[in-house]
Amino acid sequence: MRKMGAAAVTLCFLVLSAYSFAQTSNATLGGTISDASGALIPGVSISATHNGTGIVSTVVSNDSGAYQFASLQTGTYTVTAELPGFKTRTRSGVALGVSQQVRLNFTLEVGSVAQAVEVTVAADTLIATTSSSVGSILPEYRLRDLPLGGRNVMDLLVTAGGAGPTEGNFDGFFAGGRLDSLNVTRDGFNITDSRYDYGASTSVYVSPDLVEEMRVITAPVDAEYGRGSGQVQMVTRAGTNQFRGSAFWTNRNSALDAANWFNNFNRVPKDYENRNQYGVRLGGPIIKNKTFFFFLLDEQRYIIKENFVGAVLTEPARQGIFRFFPGVDNQTAISLNPTVDRSGNPVRPPNATGDLQQINLFGRDPLRPGADPTGFIQKTLLSRMPLPNDFTTCGPSLASTSCDGLNTAGIRFTRRIDGFDLAGSNGNDTNRDQVNARIDHNFSANHKLSGTYTWERGRNMATQAFIAEWPGGYNGLNAKDPRVVTLSLVSTLSPTVVNELRVGRKSEFKFSRPPFYIGRPAGFTPEEEKVETGEQSKDQFALLPKFNGIPLQVATSLFNRNIFNWAAGQGDSRSSDSGISSYGDTLSWTSGKHAFKGGGEMRYSFSHSANDGAFTPIARLGAGGAAVTGITNVAIPGLTGASQTLAQQVLNDLAGSVNSIEQGFDVRDPKSPAFLGYADGVKFRRRHWRTTDISAFFKDTWKVHQNLTLNLGVSYYYFGVPYENRGVAG
Repeated sequence: MRKMGAAAVTLCFLVLSAYSFAQTSNATLGGTISDASGALIPGVSISATHNGTGIVSTVVSNDSGAYQFASLQTGTYTVTAELPGFKTRTRSGVALGVSQQVRLNFTLEVGSVAQAVEVTVAADTLIATTSSSVGSILPEYRLRDLPLGGRNVMDLLVTAGGAGPTEGNFDGFFAGGRLDSLNVTRDGFNITDSRYDYGASTSVYVSPDLVEEMRVITAPVDAEYGRGSGQVQMVTRAGTNQFRGSAFWTNRNSALDAANWFNNFNRVPKDYENRNQYGVRLGGPIIKNKTFFFFLLDEQRYIIKENFVGAVLTEPARQGIFRFFPGVDNQTAISLNPTVDRSGNPVRPPNATGDLQQINLFGRDPLRPGADPTGFIQKTLLSRMPLPNDFTTCGPSLASTSCDGLNTAGIRFTRRIDGFDLAGSNGNDTNRDQVNARIDHNFSANHKLSGTYTWERGRNMATQAFIAEWPGGYNGLNAKDPRVVTLSLVSTLSPTVVNELRVGRKSEFKFSRPPFYIGRPAGFTPEEEKVETGEQSKDQFALLPKFNGIPLQVATSLFNRNIFNWAAGQGDSRSSDSGISSYGDTLSWTSGKHAFKGGGEMRYSFSHSANDGAFTPIARLGAGGAAVTGITNVAIPGLTGASQTLAQQVLNDLAGSVNSIEQGFDVRDPKSPAFLGYADGVKFRRRHWRTTDISAFFKDTWKVHQNLTLNLGVSYYYFGVPYENRGVAG
């Protein structure tokens, strides 16, 4: 009955393996046992004792004299081989890395068990590895000692062989492929960003205080290593029989930084930067030799005060008075032929055909006779627009061809940024709170459970959500709340069969809000859509003009990044909840000189999104289908083409001339394809994407000879077709 029960359990795991496999982070240790003559010895008891936890794993060499530990926790071990009639042989200091396959052969000498031979092995066992994959291992002490300015172990990736730099819109390359195809795992579970493909971006921050070891594989030949042209494998620190911990604090600031050339040229102080990273970690036993814990609190606060220049209109231009020198293009104070000095005073260039001219833009075009009749431009935008103090540039938001110093100029001010982030990255400049925990429990010598959990929270500023470009402007909010949980159960089903069951889930909730929608819910449900705005942004929301009760975003031609940001749709609200649920199993068994291993993984991926793609309508100012009249180089002698274009843009903005209105609509029910918009209570474009992937592998590590091992294997991948859960994929 016991044999039938074991067979049934084994069959169950094999069936599971056909549909699910998760890449293990545990190490494999195996080899052969022989006597002095080279004859292989069966029945030898081999024990591997983890030096930190004291946990002992034992196997017996088979009829071919081979032994195999199919799944051992990473760390340093003492390995002992003993058999009556032979001296006990001990190897100490055997370091097993993440997912490493190590071969360790023993030669026993005739004698009594009481007689012992102890050999200390070098800490680096890379030379003894039996895997064909090429890579390198960074153990804990190297991660700790190598200088990391941002304390992010992923920064070490650029030092690996086969890694290339990021250039322009290209996110670099690794192992002959794109960097965004790199497979990054922690404790055998994928932690690559689930939505954005920004290089080797991870969903959670990875601190050197969290990682016990990091392995970088540049040539993943092994059938077990799938998904990606390269691999980065990490394992979380674990507790031991001793309480060990530390507190850390690092500070990086600009106190000793040199001012750059532009700071000196513009006579402004250098940018201020201050980054504080601090936290505590503690690991130890809950029950000695049985249950262990590890805990890490990792925090970061980042502040920068940078010199920034925003685009504004000069005082005459706000009144509709356009200034120019006839026969020449207006140019800023640092141009070859400036028409203004650094203080904003007009300067006649040598090639001008006359003195400074000024014209009233109002009253020339019958369709745009005066200022915006609604009063929004004058009362809301111009009243909050500061006067210029920089006549050398208009900053990054206005093209240099539209920046002339006489009508458009810059407002230079010190802009404070409290934490800076991007949509799809874990940068080093964020405000971040992170909690990590790991529990290891040994039910018995045959069953071991391990679980990890990471909770992270980030609240930052981002250009996508808008950072104020005028003093007194409003800032948006960019937020991330990733979570990662993994469970692993290693079971020794028989002396030759070991199973590892792995379950993991990763979720990444992210949202970006413009200043007038901070506090607005994610928008994933109809109830959340009913909320117009958040409590924190009611004052900003009240500034938006309304048409039939529907708020409008007004994007001007020249200063669309004003107190808000309506450039390139960056006033949109964005929400996403993406992640992966993974169920996998790996079964290992030995037979003679063969160590077989097979398994599979079922990966369920999801991505919910709710985006305000102009569902809050955008009114873009401009000429539209009615060209501006009365302001041309024919009607106004000496007005160049560039000045004509700028003068017409100023008039369109001051008059509130609408070029186009964009409004988003959505289809919520495929059976009722009605286009619904803001007036219908639909304020987001909601999509719920799903896909299911399956992968499987089988391999044989064949110990042909004491000095020869063959790695044979095959792998299979099925990538499901992504689908929209409600049938509204368009």
